[in-house]
Amino acid sequence: MPAIPKKLLRSLPTLTEVVTVPVLSDHAALNAPTPPFETVLDSALIIERVLQRLDASVQAQVREVVETVVQDHLREVQARLKQKVAVAVRQAIAKAVAAELKDKRSGPT
Repeated sequence: MPAIPKKLLRSLPTLTEVVTVPVLSDHAALNAPTPPFETVLDSALIIERVLQRLDASVQAQVREVVETVVQDHLREVQARLKQKVAVAVRQAIAKAVAAELKDKRSGPT
């Protein structure tokens, strides 16, 4: 598994506060007042907005990571491709020179 880039790690949120939630008994949970509709609506709206912001942030971070990985692979492929093309060109030149020399030795017919 590839290492996570430091730039990505710096942008990830970290847990800075421990939150404890009191446990209610079943009876207390049943008798607990339900939040007003506006509160539920506000909560849903906040959740939706947070998810939208998170989506954009995550997409940008993923895009950066993918770009970096693709660029690294392209550099590797480019180096191998140059090497293979150089070998193919040398072989083609060697064959052409050998054929020309063979024709010169055999002379005109």
